[in-house]
Amino acid sequence: MLNARRYPRRGAHGETVYEIGRRVVSGELQPGDLLPEGGLIAELDISRTVLREAIKVLGAKGLVEARPRIGTKVSPRSRWRLMDPDVLAWQTEYGFDELFLRNLAEVRYFIEPAAARLATERATEEEITLLEEAYEQMEAHVVNSEAFIAADMQFHFVILAACHNEILEQMSFAIGEALEISRKVTVELPGSSEAHLPLHKAVVEAIREQNAGAAENAMRKLIEFVQSDIDRFLHKTDPKPNVKPEGSRSAAGETSLRLVRGTRPAAEQGMNSP
Repeated sequence: MLNARRYPRRGAHGETVYEIGRRVVSGELQPGDLLPEGGLIAELDISRTVLREAIKVLGAKGLVEARPRIGTKVSPRSRWRLMDPDVLAWQTEYGFDELFLRNLAEVRYFIEPAAARLATERATEEEITLLEEAYEQMEAHVVNSEAFIAADMQFHFVILAACHNEILEQMSFAIGEALEISRKVTVELPGSSEAHLPLHKAVVEAIREQNAGAAENAMRKLIEFVQSDIDRFLHKTDPKPNVKPEGSRSAAGETSLRLVRGTRPAAEQGMNSP
């Protein structure tokens, strides 16, 4: 899903967008830095027109700002369009900082429990069937990370679509790539996928039974568990002995994703774990 919405990396123009974008996101180019336009033209073997067009694209993503008689400056992170598919993908290459992952979990915590409650009132029979099928695919592919993630994403999108709120549905597309990437973080934790299954099942059953309170509570517990997994990933800590919330979890394993630190101060604390 993420790749389908990315800016095409074709020709000199696409490669220039990619090269400058990744340098900004990685921190190689810092906020406030002037783009070395002459150096980039020589290094990338491009024309000034190609560079200018690439700068327009990156400006729309909030990464740079062109100023008359000054040049093009790298924008502060607060202006980046963090949910842009390319910005997300470039961050994936260098890892997410703690603040991004925690902020994403908080957004989900605000939106998804309420969406689950609303889905109990508005979901059609077809949507409930789709939700059950998504859960069944999660069960069937619990040891296959890519297939499990795809089914998990479908599960959450069905719930948001079942609210039949066009603004909420558009929000799901806006955060979809970020959810997909964050799930790739937590799915690497040994035992995480298995432990998520009973939490997802509780959501399905509550929506099927049109139990609004149970659906909201089940989704809240699920997002809290996601936050707990994110904490484990960030700090590589083992769960407390003999404490296993609704499913077993083992110690965090090694992961290829790296953390980008120092971009912005890390959040002091996340949501409380269950």
